[in-house]
Amino acid sequence: MKQLKLMRFLSTGAAIAMLLGSPALADEGRPWLCRDKPVFSSDKPMAYEAVNRGGERWMLTFMRFDPTGGHDGFTVVATRPVSGHTEGTIEAGRWYAVALYREGGHWICPGNARENDKPAPGVVSNLCYGEDPGSCPLKLTVRPADSAATTSHR
Repeated sequence: MKQLKLMRFLSTGAAIAMLLGSPALADEGRPWLCRDKPVFSSDKPMAYEAVNRGGERWMLTFMRFDPTGGHDGFTVVATRPVSGHTEGTIEAGRWYAVALYREGGHWICPGNARENDKPAPGVVSNLCYGEDPGSCPLKLTVRPADSAATTSHR
């Protein structure tokens, strides 16, 4: 009986070790764990533009807070790689935008995730992300969707 329990324990332990050592899990970013989660909101659909001005590989994640679901209460709605310039739209609501950068085989929360000055007229949010405080290799600009088509993004 003791041998059977030991074999079950070892089998379970081996399965857990395989899952934890899996490249898929090691490669997965976990933006909900980042300490700084810039938030913005609008009662109308929004358009965003993300520009990577650095050499790092960045991933941008849009999340919503839902205490009953998701990861630690955050539900990931969209994830976009940002290698140069990325644009898209998101629906009306309250959003958390987290950018992670790639270092080795891991996605890292930036040391800087903040509003970059006061947003200009017609801008919902103007966010900066960087490895170090004060740096801004990834810039995210969010505008109302109806004004984004007529406004210069650069």
